[in-house]
This record gives sequence, C-alpha cells and structure tokens, in this order.
Amino acid sequence: MRNRRPLISLTEAQKLWGTECTTFIRPQYVMDGVCLWCGKQVIGKRKKLFCSNECSLNFNRSTSSVYYSSGSRGGYANHILRRDNYTCQRCKDFHGFINEHGIKLPTTDGKLEIHHILPVQFGGDDSPTNLITVCKKCHKEIHAKM
Repeated sequence: MRNRRPLISLTEAQKLWGTECTTFIRPQYVMDGVCLWCGKQVIGKRKKLFCSNECSLNFNRSTSSVYYSSGSRGGYANHILRRDNYTCQRCKDFHGFINEHGIKLPTTDGKLEIHHILPVQFGGDDSPTNLITVCKKCHKEIHAKM
C-alpha cells in the first residue's frame, strides 16, 4: 500500500457532494431511556442520555475526537465509519468500541480504515460512493491483489 494522503475535510466534502451525502448521524446502540455509557435505566430525567455526570463524561471522552487515543478519527473519515456502522464492508466484522459495561460505543476500536474503491492513483476521488470502511486485515488483502 502506498503512503496515504489524508481525506478531504468534512467541510470540503459537504461543499462538493452536499450535506445529505456526507453527514451521517452517530448510531445509538441502546434503547431510549437507557444510559448510553453504563446501560442503566435513566429514571425521571426527560430526554437525558446518561444516568450521571460521570457516565456522560466517560462517554464523551471515549467518542469525542478531542479525546481519541485508539486511532479513531474525526471529520469526514468518521462520518464514513458512521455510515458503515463501524463495520468492515468486506468481512462484516463489527469494529466499534465496546466499553467495560459491554455497551457498544459509536467510535472505532482502532482497527478500521477508509478504502477508496477506485484508487486515487487511477482517478478515484473522496466522494462517499468511492469510500468504504474496511478492517486493517481486509485492507491489506485488497491492496495485495491490486
């Protein structure tokens, strides 16, 4: 695999292909009324996502690009990962992060990469239709066959 160039920014992608094609909502893996971090029922709190400030802080530290430490990404790349539900589109393995409570979090475990279906060197671009999420193992296999 050649050295990767960074993907364009989310702002640039939105200008080129539109917000509806480049912006994907973060998946939620627990039911409404359940804390997104620990899975406990959120009681007596209207439209709250967490049962405590500690759970909110832990969730935000794990899913915010400001705090990323496990190879997660922000911007446009993260929106592609969201679109593909943090799942390798080749082997179908889920690579979202699972916290100590067994709750899936909407961020990568660090084992996912963005692949250009038509390589940039052959005229491929950063459009959402030319990008897929693949795990590192599958990405190596794809490029070994090129």
